[in-house]
Amino acid sequence: MLNTLRKSVAGPFVKLLIGILILSFAVWGIQDIFGNYKNSVAMEIDGNEVSLDELVNEYNYQLSAISSQLNKQVSFNESMSLGIDKIAIENLIRKMILQIELNKYGINIPEEFVAQKIVNDDAFKSDGVFNKAKYRQLLSFSGFSEESFLISELNANKQNQLYSLIANKNHIPNTLLNIINDYNSTEKVINYIKIPKKNIIVKTPSERELLEFYDKFKNGYRKSETRDFEALILNADSLKNNILVSQREIQDYYSQNIDSFKVEETRDVYQFFFDDLITADEFLAQSKNMSFEILLDLYNLSRSDDYLGTIQKGDILDSDLAEIAFKIDPKTFSDPIDGLLGLSIVYIDEIYEGYTPPLSELVSTIEEEIKLESAQSLMDDIFFSIEDDLLSGMNIQEVADKNKINLTNFSKIDINGKDFDNNDISITQNDQLLEKLFNSDIGDFIEVVETEDSYIWIKLNAINQPYIRSFKDVRDLVTSDMINQRLDKKEQEIIAEIEEALINNNLSQEIGESLNIEIKKSEPFSRNKPIVEFSQDFNNRILSSDMNETIIGKSPDEILIGKVVEIIPSNNNAFSRDNEQVEGLDYQIRSDLFEQFLSSLEDTYNVTLYQGNIDRLFNSQNQ
Repeated sequence: MLNTLRKSVAGPFVKLLIGILILSFAVWGIQDIFGNYKNSVAMEIDGNEVSLDELVNEYNYQLSAISSQLNKQVSFNESMSLGIDKIAIENLIRKMILQIELNKYGINIPEEFVAQKIVNDDAFKSDGVFNKAKYRQLLSFSGFSEESFLISELNANKQNQLYSLIANKNHIPNTLLNIINDYNSTEKVINYIKIPKKNIIVKTPSERELLEFYDKFKNGYRKSETRDFEALILNADSLKNNILVSQREIQDYYSQNIDSFKVEETRDVYQFFFDDLITADEFLAQSKNMSFEILLDLYNLSRSDDYLGTIQKGDILDSDLAEIAFKIDPKTFSDPIDGLLGLSIVYIDEIYEGYTPPLSELVSTIEEEIKLESAQSLMDDIFFSIEDDLLSGMNIQEVADKNKINLTNFSKIDINGKDFDNNDISITQNDQLLEKLFNSDIGDFIEVVETEDSYIWIKLNAINQPYIRSFKDVRDLVTSDMINQRLDKKEQEIIAEIEEALINNNLSQEIGESLNIEIKKSEPFSRNKPIVEFSQDFNNRILSSDMNETIIGKSPDEILIGKVVEIIPSNNNAFSRDNEQVEGLDYQIRSDLFEQFLSSLEDTYNVTLYQGNIDRLFNSQNQ
């Protein structure tokens, strides 16, 4: 590829173009050509510039964070509606102000200090020693270079020093701790009703009702813009079928790697735990006089719960226990073992001897391994060859034919990487590929996308405009939507009736029997002792409620409605200072103070947004 680029620079047309550029510099001057450098500035804070590149990096960071929280890739348009661009701008302003404050206070951290902290970090160690290869690998996974990570750590340490200056350690008074203790210890009693959602039944809609529902909410079944494309996927799997392997190669591979094909001995292992040695010894003595099943029943032990499985020696983390388990005979108990997890006795049921399979059983496996290894070694050369061919004008089909790689066709793929039937497509679950695909027009050259194990070149074939899917295509979805709408309506009616029943402390027999529900009364509970069967959210809400107030909670399986019927003030007079609680409160107060400090600073700085540049940046992404 580099040779191709060098050859292209040597051509007469390129030389003429370079000559025109040189003449332009001579006539207009360098300053005029780059006179609009402010076009790359996103904002200024007291004369300190923040570039559009920095804004893009912050935007991408926020986009990634929110996509992770939502468990889906957020599209550009969705990010705009969520205000991620504004969040990125606010964060950049705060970061720059914080950096200015650090400089103002003269806070400085020696690079050697941070480097030593990195070297001492257990995350980067192997066998207790700093491992540079592991360090670089972890940085790469996190999107850092060594330089950018060092800068990030320097800034974090500087911020910690400023944090310590602004928010000193506080003395937490006993009065505050008493108030918090009373708050957490105050108990409540509720009347409540649990409604299993499976007991709420609605009528299945008729075909006429489905059609009416579809016509009314037709726009809700609109299919967003999709794209058709073909992909040339270069990986070991796409190359291996073109590789021939001889019988001699298979035999040599088997001989050289015979140890790797060995099937290790496995055993059916049980491990029974005991509270004390006396009981363990009694168990072992009894094992000589009765059957395995009767012995387990006698000591209330479970065959299924205490079965470790059919395992190899290396599967047992406790090395001493592993040695014992793989020395004793089948149908035998070990002596009591004081292991990592406590006192136990091991029982071996069956033993499956280790062996090395003959070559005849491994021919296809070895052939596959040789093909994959050979294909992997060819990847880089073929990658550069494909790049050269595409740059020289060959189309993607010609390149695929030359390298004997089948093109893969994809149709009607949406911005989320899903096909017409809303199925995830493996190669389109790649942010970079989707971004290139949906930011390109037909005929555009689309740069290669590199994944963990593949190179992917794509050619955009069609842009399919949004349309409303036919009733036939979405009938099942319409049915589901209509039933869910009816269920929601029915739930609201039932909730209203149950709330009234709790207020009047009188549940009608008809609704009680139809839903198989009844009014129950809880034991006293508090923030210190919540009701385990209730969710944390429901506990928090009901404990924050007043007398006779009702609270509604929903989960995927049930509806919970509760009414406060009694409030029991705290009578815990035996107060003691809990160090963990004190430290937690101190941290909260200091963090709040630091947050207020940063917020107050924003009003003292002159912030200029280059809104035109920012708008152009985000508008260009939307094209």
